[in-house]
Amino acid sequence: MSSPEFAHTRFSFERRPTPVPGDMRITWRVSLILLMLSESRSNRASLAKLHILNDAIRSNQVARLRDATDADAKILPWNLRVEPAFARAIDFVVGERLAEWTKAGGRASLQLTSTGLAASAQIEKVEDVLERERAIIVEHAKKLTEIRVSALLGERQAA
Repeated sequence: MSSPEFAHTRFSFERRPTPVPGDMRITWRVSLILLMLSESRSNRASLAKLHILNDAIRSNQVARLRDATDADAKILPWNLRVEPAFARAIDFVVGERLAEWTKAGGRASLQLTSTGLAASAQIEKVEDVLERERAIIVEHAKKLTEIRVSALLGERQAA
């Protein structure tokens, strides 16, 4: 039995936006990739290097990344976590012709195109965005060479 006072009540539903954390937004990831590439040697980095930098930033392993890029520190293997959302952002970067596929250190790599260089320059002009991420990338991207990436991944160097 229904109550007479609710018999003629109408309900309406409104969609409300669900807040999404910044690191789950594709623009955050694309900007991060562009900064990683622009701070790497020759505006190029292997997928392994990009994933290591992304993993260090996302899981707050900056101290570990610092050790990995310190020439005097012993390199401990990096348990690389490949993040599907990061891979989709890489596909977007390539699809939008901000970077193109190439090889670096015998690995599949990305290199910024002229459009990608212009986009990363625009990101770098904005001072108050990606401050923490930018500081990490600027400090470590060039130091994280492909030889170091190989050591972090436990690959043996060819004699």
